[in-house]
Amino acid sequence: MAELKQDVMHPLKHEQCYLCIMTLVENPPADAPPRAELRRPHKEYMAKLENEGRLFGAGLLKNDKENETADLGYGMFILRAETRAEAESIAFQEPNTKAGLRTMQVVPWLLGEGDINISISFTNGTVKIDRRSYLLDNG
Repeated sequence: MAELKQDVMHPLKHEQCYLCIMTLVENPPADAPPRAELRRPHKEYMAKLENEGRLFGAGLLKNDKENETADLGYGMFILRAETRAEAESIAFQEPNTKAGLRTMQVVPWLLGEGDINISISFTNGTVKIDRRSYLLDNG
């Protein structure tokens, strides 16, 4: 197979994304549901965004191994959207934010560099994404 070469000064088209940074609200509204009650709706909302191809990535801003957190916020997700208005209309529907349990900051991010490596082995039933490996259930 021929090696692909690309001039780094002529990259692929940039992709407009938005960093959606969430912080916990110290004094949530009195009528807000308990945080635990919104775990499933939050996960379902993130799964919906992923299924729509809008979610680039999501997670907490922490490192459990080194007991490290970020001053930036509690968690974030990267949303694919063409405009700020579109990004905000989607981001502010996140269940914890909508209920007043989290604040949401929407920051533009133009994805220009990076890569993702995916390998699928049909023989041993594994999927590798970058440095992570997953064994597929063959049931």
